[in-house]
Amino acid sequence: MLYKETVEPKTLELLIDLQREPLLTSFNLVGGTALALHLGHRKSIDLDFFTSEQFDLEELKMMLTKKYDFKIAYNRSQTLKGFINGIKIDFIRFDYPHLCNCDIIDGIRFESIPDIIAMKLLSITDNGSRIKDFIDIAFLSSKFSLEEMLKFYVNKIPNSNVMIPLKALTYFDDINFNETIVMLNFDYNWEKVSERLINMTKEPNKIFEKLQ
Repeated sequence: MLYKETVEPKTLELLIDLQREPLLTSFNLVGGTALALHLGHRKSIDLDFFTSEQFDLEELKMMLTKKYDFKIAYNRSQTLKGFINGIKIDFIRFDYPHLCNCDIIDGIRFESIPDIIAMKLLSITDNGSRIKDFIDIAFLSSKFSLEEMLKFYVNKIPNSNVMIPLKALTYFDDINFNETIVMLNFDYNWEKVSERLINMTKEPNKIFEKLQ
């Protein structure tokens, strides 16, 4: 079951339309919107599509511009970022092995949750400013232990050091606390989130109760 209330109807409609495009058959939904649809914990507004295959950047730009009035914000090599009707969308080649097959639910192709967890941990280690990454990992602790999450990370990211994301999870000095967060069925409380992250590092084998 997907928590479709986490995404605006026009965003969900665009997501489904894009995944029907022949040029995008290798792209899977990743990131916060993918997790929000699975967990139902917060609102999400962006669409992030990743592929492990090379794609024709110029052909993709032409199709998106012609059919969706895509506004390009950034493009280089195997990365294309922009907007469709004000919705921020990224198309990126992420050339790392898939941990699991993609999930197809209600016609939407998702990167697997283990793969998305590994990407979230990589995002936190590379740029610890995005508070939503920390929130997502905290909420995932009711599904997976930290030990499992770290295994996903080291199995997906070649030559990685498990200590880096382990330390990054409890380093909060770079977080942008001005970012807008809209939680669902949870009164947003950073103290609860940060406490959960700290407790995860203290009890890495534990699967916690759902944050409330």
